[in-house]
Amino acid sequence: MEFINRGEPVQVQQSDGPGRYRFELVRTGETIDVTEDVGTRLGFEKVKPKTTEGKIGKVKVETKQIEKPVEYKSIIEKIKGIGRKTAKDIIRVFPTIAKLQRAISNKEVLPFRDDVEKKLKKKFGGTNARKN
Repeated sequence: MEFINRGEPVQVQQSDGPGRYRFELVRTGETIDVTEDVGTRLGFEKVKPKTTEGKIGKVKVETKQIEKPVEYKSIIEKIKGIGRKTAKDIIRVFPTIAKLQRAISNKEVLPFRDDVEKKLKKKFGGTNARKN
């Protein structure tokens, strides 16, 4: 379930495999996908799904707008020189494209080999980056 942080920045513990955990900083205004009990315990606000009105015959109904997630892993794997294992490592560190782009725009050092870092910066950041 998706939640948004309306308060102070919070460190959230996320499972990273059996017996492994990582901490993710959720800043004010950022969203995170956690279970409902964790989100409410941390004081986050539920993100309501977008809805529109539609018609079935003469009856008005409310429909949810479901956004199809971009296949982030396949985009990374299409970069020449990045394979399945490296793409999996990238997704483990940066679970969304937005987080990767934010790290690149903040000029953070990416924890990958230099060649992989250059390819990611060329694809997802910088002035000549292509938007997907």
